[in-house]
Amino acid sequence: MTPERIVSTLIESGWKVRAEQIKLLSEVSTAGPDTRLQVVKVARGLNDALTVKLRCHDRRACLPFYVLIENAGTAGRSGQISVAGAEQAASQVAIEKPLFRSGDAATMMFANRNVRISMPVICLQNGLRGQTIRVSSRDRKRFYKAEVVGPGLLKAATL
Repeated sequence: MTPERIVSTLIESGWKVRAEQIKLLSEVSTAGPDTRLQVVKVARGLNDALTVKLRCHDRRACLPFYVLIENAGTAGRSGQISVAGAEQAASQVAIEKPLFRSGDAATMMFANRNVRISMPVICLQNGLRGQTIRVSSRDRKRFYKAEVVGPGLLKAATL
């Protein structure tokens, strides 16, 4: 992951930053070179810096990671220049809330051309729409992977 790719993601999100301000806090590897990123969270750091949490839009492409924006007094969102303004704008970054939390009850659908079966399950992981999570039967004897379709509804993952 290059600083230029991260800068373009931040610019698309409305942040005013330059590549020389970006410092990767860890090694980042992605499934492909054209992986789309999203800004998850921006927080004030030490010494006039901002800490930015990013993740791949397709959560299977990479793990979430952090970058540091150094000299953040010149970074801002929508023309705001101060760190205080950038921090306020960071609170407006949309963070999608999970549709399921670990322990929630849900209905999982198995479907093919000829058969459609639904069964009650217990979620073993938090899940966002489109994400694959682990679930178990209510008696906890069988475990499955299922895709989050909507509130209360999961689709069995194909094996």
